[in-house]
Amino acid sequence: MDIDINILQSSFGIHYLRPYQELIIRTILESYASGERKDMLGILPTGSGKSLCFMHPIRQLSIRAVIIYPLLSLMSDQKERFDRAGIPAVVLRGGLEKEERQKRIEFLKANPSASVITNPETLLAMIARGEDRFLRKSTELVVIDEAHTAVTWGSSFREAYRELPRIIDAISPKIVLAFTATADKAIGKGILDRVFSGRNVYIVHSSPDRENIFYHAVYPLSKEQEARRILTDPASRPAVIFLRSRILAERIASALSDTFHAACYHAGLPADERREKEEWFSASADGVLAATSAYGMGVDKKNIRTIIHWSCPDDTASFMQESGRAGRDGNPADSYIFLSYSDNASIARPFTSGCIRHGILSAMGETMEGERCLACSACTGCDSQRAGEK
Repeated sequence: MDIDINILQSSFGIHYLRPYQELIIRTILESYASGERKDMLGILPTGSGKSLCFMHPIRQLSIRAVIIYPLLSLMSDQKERFDRAGIPAVVLRGGLEKEERQKRIEFLKANPSASVITNPETLLAMIARGEDRFLRKSTELVVIDEAHTAVTWGSSFREAYRELPRIIDAISPKIVLAFTATADKAIGKGILDRVFSGRNVYIVHSSPDRENIFYHAVYPLSKEQEARRILTDPASRPAVIFLRSRILAERIASALSDTFHAACYHAGLPADERREKEEWFSASADGVLAATSAYGMGVDKKNIRTIIHWSCPDDTASFMQESGRAGRDGNPADSYIFLSYSDNASIARPFTSGCIRHGILSAMGETMEGERCLACSACTGCDSQRAGEK
């Protein structure tokens, strides 16, 4: 079955596909046409257009999909994408009034080509109430986005993610598709075990390297002053500063607001306030968002020019996930990490042992040609005069 280029242009405004997009879409179409189940894991870099990989087949085939997300904000963003593409979809989530939930379920029952955007907890609740039977009869595709959360969250924080195999079995789709941008070897194996129960899976793996991002590692005497120095250049904004605590995010946003259009963002804010700040930052041409990792997944603001990690992250995969928020429009962007001499040596090693790009790709199990990238501060020495740096 051929890819309908007219749909690609009319529904999505896109005139060409990246090679891995074409591969995934074509595999879905061929699997659907043949009736042969071919589950896939897509490990693709941030900003690579993963949503198109399942939205185009849904649109072309007029089929129902169940798309599973870890965060309500991502569910809302995906619903907007479906609406813009003219694809019928319903959001099912916790907190809906009984009448509203029933109204949406009745719409789905009456419209078998309408997709479901939801999370694991909601699906488990539907299974417990016996509300999932219509999905078993009508769902062709199950998509798990940000699939690394099944490994990193499912062990304790979000136990519902441990039930993904049971959820998939209850829905019984023709194809299961999982996506992540942050999968080293351990996380990749965890996804295969926890999502696909060790079944044979077709893996599409593209390098996580983002060539348009310039990596900087600095040892600032004052993190706040270094952030101000970076952000003073209008070309460095919009920007996101990732911090490890809600209190620190609020403090830094307050401190920077005397000079910049700054705000804080974290999971502890009321839902309406989070949504308000998401909308503000999405529309902002020069905003600075001081955020926790709550802003790190699935954000689709394409013109973020700078990411600053206030401190060394827990692991390289998290760093790549969050740095990948920058430059999703393909234009040059910068990623800074503020280091200190007290950082755990093994965690900091990718940023301190020669070429930064080489270090982070190596930590992700990837290789890079040559020893120098000429697009990081270690290779160019562009930050070597900064006070306090080694």
